[in-house]
Amino acid sequence: MSEDNAEAALTRMSKLFRRASRSENASPEENEMRRNRRMRRQASEVGRSSPSVNFATARPRDPLFYWRQNNMPFQFDDPAQMQKMRAYCRLVYASHPIVGSCVDIYSKYPLLGMKMSCKDERLTDFYTQHFLEEEGLNYSKFMVDIGREYWTVGEAWPLGTFNEPLGVWDDEELLNPDDVEVQASPFLRDPRFLIRLPTEMRELIRTRQPAWEFEKLMQAYPELTYYADDNQLMPVSNILLRQLKFEADTFNKRGVPLLYRAMRSLMQEEMLNAAVDSVADRLYTPLILAKLGASASDLGTNQPWIPTQDDLADFEEAVDMALAGDFRIIMTHFGVDMEAVLGKEDMPDLTPDFDRIEGRILQTFGLSKTMLAGASSGETYAADALNRDLVTQMLTNYQQLLNRHYRQRALVVAEAQEHFDYEERAGRRYVKMEEILEIDEETGEERIVEQPKLLIPDLQFRTMSLQDEAAQTEFFEALREAGVPISMRTRLHNVQIDFDDEIEKSRDEAVELAVAEQETRKAIYIALKDKGLPIPQDLRGDFEPRALPEGQDPGQSPTAPLRIPIMGLDPVGSQPTLAPTMQDLQTTPADGGVVQPGSVPEPVDADQGGNTRPDESDEMRGDMPKQSSMSPYAAMQDLTGLRLNAERMRALANRHRPKVRVDPKPKSPAEDDTEAEEIAVPEAVQRKEPVGLYGGPRHVGMRRHVTEDQINKELHT
Repeated sequence: MSEDNAEAALTRMSKLFRRASRSENASPEENEMRRNRRMRRQASEVGRSSPSVNFATARPRDPLFYWRQNNMPFQFDDPAQMQKMRAYCRLVYASHPIVGSCVDIYSKYPLLGMKMSCKDERLTDFYTQHFLEEEGLNYSKFMVDIGREYWTVGEAWPLGTFNEPLGVWDDEELLNPDDVEVQASPFLRDPRFLIRLPTEMRELIRTRQPAWEFEKLMQAYPELTYYADDNQLMPVSNILLRQLKFEADTFNKRGVPLLYRAMRSLMQEEMLNAAVDSVADRLYTPLILAKLGASASDLGTNQPWIPTQDDLADFEEAVDMALAGDFRIIMTHFGVDMEAVLGKEDMPDLTPDFDRIEGRILQTFGLSKTMLAGASSGETYAADALNRDLVTQMLTNYQQLLNRHYRQRALVVAEAQEHFDYEERAGRRYVKMEEILEIDEETGEERIVEQPKLLIPDLQFRTMSLQDEAAQTEFFEALREAGVPISMRTRLHNVQIDFDDEIEKSRDEAVELAVAEQETRKAIYIALKDKGLPIPQDLRGDFEPRALPEGQDPGQSPTAPLRIPIMGLDPVGSQPTLAPTMQDLQTTPADGGVVQPGSVPEPVDADQGGNTRPDESDEMRGDMPKQSSMSPYAAMQDLTGLRLNAERMRALANRHRPKVRVDPKPKSPAEDDTEAEEIAVPEAVQRKEPVGLYGGPRHVGMRRHVTEDQINKELHT
């Protein structure tokens, strides 16, 4: 084989290799288009007619080709595309007037009339103070932030911080969905959540500056050193971190933004805006064509006038001076012809196109123009009835989502505070029990056990109905007149009136009116007596002095004989909802013994060392800060009368649930029955278990170790 033939063979082999590699990496559509071009080139080489143009330039019939060609993300399981999609949705919310208004309406309107209701008023006040008031978690504002994230990017990630000693939530914040990873588990019903530590915390661990902050952080949470890398993810308890997602895709573990339905319309709107901008630019800075010169017929001579380069330069300089000056004028002869090449067209009317896109964007949220601005001539409200029902269903489902989130948070507090449900029989309260399925982690044995049922207030919202409220109120009143037992609270639910406050105000007004009436009668009696006029008998009986019965002190008012109470017939006073704390059950009496549950300890004499008052006088103590002004939790206790105490649940957690320590200490034989085993931080990290700061409340599930007889005994004592 000659050198030329060998070189040609190597060239063909390299071309075939490159062609095969391109075919493997390219999409089927690109391979098809490449084959079409090769067939046309081969046909032209042999002299045949080339294939038809339609066959050569046909677009692939792939439904996803449009999305790929326009660089629009559509793979919901790709974290990079989802992150790009969420960033675009945030930009649209901040810049688009219609989308921003719709998201704000969907975030705030379902929260109207938010309040709590429970059969125990003290629990209602307790959870209202803890969740809704500004001193607590301030859900009135926090749920607006949740709604903004939910309707904009498709999911919200609230992360709570639980106070173990007090048994309440300290704070709740939203995490960026880009810093959260969801891992499905084949054995667990709920997925596992992993988060990336905040940038400030990772920088503090890497640099160890400031030193005192690093030392404090390591003393409290030593496990954070294992997750200081940028790509390291830390597991978080599902109790602390919850996922509220918009389920547009049933089989996707992440939420899909609702705005994705309007993405093509938003892209088309941007293209229309770009077209308008280009036309406006041409109108503002048009392209002008100037022609200099004249033909022989125009001049009436035998020779045309063709300008030289100097003539063109002089004319260009004159035009530049005219465009730069305030007073613009150019004086020349008929040999100059000027016209606009680009910019002479009029601004096109794109109102129908923008209206069409606006209607599609509103339809993404279930709204329409006629719902917002009313129907014009020739339009009807027939289509709005379906849209109204769709909006009502979407907002109602969102209210149920928020209610489930609140219940998960409130149940953690209820178990720590031992807020157990009860029923009253013969004036006494008895705890309600529920059955659960428990699986032994070591043996895998399944058994049904009983545990106390928790009692929390219900979070109520305004009913999502876009119908006329006046017609709804009239309907309720008609039902009330027909004999349907509808309470005043139900009839005033959608009215901005606090029923309890109105009752208190009405009672105060009735008292003031009664006092004013009696003062008026007394003033009439005194005036008639001073002037010697006749006094009516009712005034004499009420205000004239009378002699006291024999044996009665002047300062003592006459009283009727006391009624002897009858057991079983007289009503019993309300019992506390909460069980006594461990300190109440184990108060040390004066003789040094232990008070049994249900008994009353004897008072300790001050002379025997019981006086623990400080040396300050009452005057000085009066100026000292009160407990209610030191923390919101103290104010919560003063308002509701319920104590924050989670010691019993913490003791049960220490007994039945292992602790995580940096270096587990060896246990003595005496502690084997009272404390659970301890595990080291590296072992917990290797298991990918949430520990430390994001380990979750340890008392959850410990109420099953509290017996029914024990709770009933505490309720009755």
